[in-house]
Amino acid sequence: MRGVIIKKATVVNSDDRREILELMNGEMGIRNLKILTLKKGEQVLGNHYHWYPELMYVMKGGCHYFLRNKVTGEEEELDIAEGEIMIKTPMIVHTCIAKEDTILIDGSSEAWVGEDYNHVREVLYPKENKFDGMVLHK
Repeated sequence: MRGVIIKKATVVNSDDRREILELMNGEMGIRNLKILTLKKGEQVLGNHYHWYPELMYVMKGGCHYFLRNKVTGEEEELDIAEGEIMIKTPMIVHTCIAKEDTILIDGSSEAWVGEDYNHVREVLYPKENKFDGMVLHK
């Protein structure tokens, strides 16, 4: 899908003392960095997009994503696994469900101000307004 890049984190240096894992190198400037701890299950996270780029690195676990490019109309579902990075350009609607207990590192080019400022709400999943016991989170 245009606007979404999936790649593996790369070991750029390794010796007896340490290993350096590179998540990005010039793709975007980071102004906000968070660690998200997600519990396995049908908790729906996201259902929004941003006007700025965002990076997600799966440090542990894995997630299933629902994506829509607001500019092209393309839609895609994909899994990102431990060690993978997803870089999203602006205007990518994203929704996430943790396939297992997961730790994500989330970086964006804008500072966090608040839910109403940073997120533009758009429900991508579930498509109907029937949640069948699922918990919908922002």
